[in-house]
Amino acid sequence: MQSLSHARPLAWPFLACSVVVVAGMVAPALAMLMLADAPAPAPLALLGGPVLAVGMMGAGMIGAAAAGRLWVGILLALLTGAGLLLWARALGLPALPHPFSTGLACIIASTSFAARGSLFARSAADKGWWIAVFVVGGEAAMLLTAAAMPGALPHWLLVLLPAQWASTAIQTALTGTGTRAAGAALCALAGTAATTLLVARLWPRCWPYALMFTAWLGLSALVWQRPGPPMPRADLAIAAVPTGRVAPIAITPPDAATASALARIRRQIAKWPAAAEPDLTQRARNLLLIAAVPDLYDSEPLQSQLPRLVAAELRARLPADRRAAILAAIAADPAAGSVTARETLPLLGLPANVGDEAPVRNRMGLYAVRLESIAV
Repeated sequence: MQSLSHARPLAWPFLACSVVVVAGMVAPALAMLMLADAPAPAPLALLGGPVLAVGMMGAGMIGAAAAGRLWVGILLALLTGAGLLLWARALGLPALPHPFSTGLACIIASTSFAARGSLFARSAADKGWWIAVFVVGGEAAMLLTAAAMPGALPHWLLVLLPAQWASTAIQTALTGTGTRAAGAALCALAGTAATTLLVARLWPRCWPYALMFTAWLGLSALVWQRPGPPMPRADLAIAAVPTGRVAPIAITPPDAATASALARIRRQIAKWPAAAEPDLTQRARNLLLIAAVPDLYDSEPLQSQLPRLVAAELRARLPADRRAAILAAIAADPAAGSVTARETLPLLGLPANVGDEAPVRNRMGLYAVRLESIAV
């Protein structure tokens, strides 16, 4: 891969290097450390997308702008993403349900961020990394505000941010259906990278900037029309009965991406040891976790489609004459039995759950009530 800055040596201002380390590595790592103790079922998974996107953007964009090399930015962003994922795993992040989707999202996002940094290096020479710092700071502030205070920023503003596209793609890989559900965000990131590299190649001509601006608006419109799953939230209130978005069951057919994910989960259940647990009541608890854990993470559009899949598995794997009694017993006493199968859900392509058992047991009990009439 050739440099987009033909005349500049590979030189790193000390201040630029320090900013890359702080913005790309230190600040996200500290944020993860604080999230590790937050009262949520798996807060690192719930906010992993924004934190990883901000870290990779800081390392990739500022690094490429400071070094004047596209490959440097891509390498720094990928190393940052891998390092933050390893750090998150050490702090308790469950196993990745979609390693391929996570890797693909990180590669495309890294290229997009580094491409913008390379353009800043071409257009502003040794001052380009300062532009990158301001861009990273602005997008990071909006991204983290949206994650911490959902609804505080208008949706139309968020769909204009490549950092938000990266956050959506990574978050979907962590807690959602994988690549297809975030297809628009990934296409927007890839399209932005390609257009930005073209502009950098043609610089100092001015007309390519019109092309880049047009492509950015068009790709933002694509994300507007085909948004990824919403950011997850952990509603930990212990509800006596299902209300609102707690324990939803879809009444409409799934879209193509969700149907594909459901088919994959159904195939994996056949090989999942927890689905063949000899104790029938424990087997039912394990199957109910397939709906309960994604509900905690608000992983729509998959979340509301899973209960009917679980109901079908309950019908297939529990004797008809005992099914109602087993579900009634779980609903009456969700604190009984074990929920350790929640940690093996990545084998099905679903997010794992760790930490406090109370929230997931609450959801398990709610689904036992709601699925009793469907599964029996």
